[in-house]
Amino acid sequence: MSGSGDVKEYLNLIHDADYGLLCEIDRVCRLCGIHYYLAAGTLLGAVRHGDFIPWDDDADIVMPRKYYGRFMSSFREHADKRYELILPAEHDFFFDFTARIVDKEVTVSNPKTDKDYYGDLYDHPGVDIFVFDAAGPMLKARLLGLKLTYALAMGHRDKLEHQKYSGLEKLGSYILPAIGRQIKMKTLAGLYDRISNAKASPSADWHISNQILVPPYWGMIYKREWYENRSFKKLRDHAFPIPAGYDEMLRTLYGDYMQLPPEEKRKPEHFFA
Repeated sequence: MSGSGDVKEYLNLIHDADYGLLCEIDRVCRLCGIHYYLAAGTLLGAVRHGDFIPWDDDADIVMPRKYYGRFMSSFREHADKRYELILPAEHDFFFDFTARIVDKEVTVSNPKTDKDYYGDLYDHPGVDIFVFDAAGPMLKARLLGLKLTYALAMGHRDKLEHQKYSGLEKLGSYILPAIGRQIKMKTLAGLYDRISNAKASPSADWHISNQILVPPYWGMIYKREWYENRSFKKLRDHAFPIPAGYDEMLRTLYGDYMQLPPEEKRKPEHFFA
């Protein structure tokens, strides 16, 4: 991208593709009785802008575990074939444990991936699908298990950035991926799901089990009461489901979420045109 005009053109392309994806996801969920919610920056965009955040180039939804498996099969059965569902268990490489739906008819360049290793699956705009699992009293132990499984799965990445770690973590960044490389990705993805889906009280609050392993998201507790009732908020011309308790949730996550970030932080992070 050579200038601000290129950035705007690129973001318009991404936002149009993501809007089409969200509308198709919403259609399938309504058809099959599946509950989901706009999440993260996509929720913030709907509330604050009535659209995508102008500089954001990704989209996110979240759904409780009880709907997740049904959504996967329903989407493949009912969705437009231009949209492809990417599941971590179905590939030999590892990018993250987050399922993703991409628009195959729109291609961009993702600097975070090696095409020779991942192919072109991550060179399309997409919607990440996050999962709510019950937190419960054993959450810290489960988070540790998820972190160790994630480290094993890193053995199936194209490259490892050992310089990001120090001490025992740096040693682990060599040992655990080396062990994980000997285990099939399907097995590791199954293990990750089993740890995530551990039994807890039906009234327990939630956490997002397939979230990135960095604050503020990793290990954050989402109050069940925020999501007990659904509301709807327009993003462009379509009303999408959001948690009725979105105000407290967004304040917990972002603080004064109606305040725009500094201008230097208003830039796309995921792709390049």
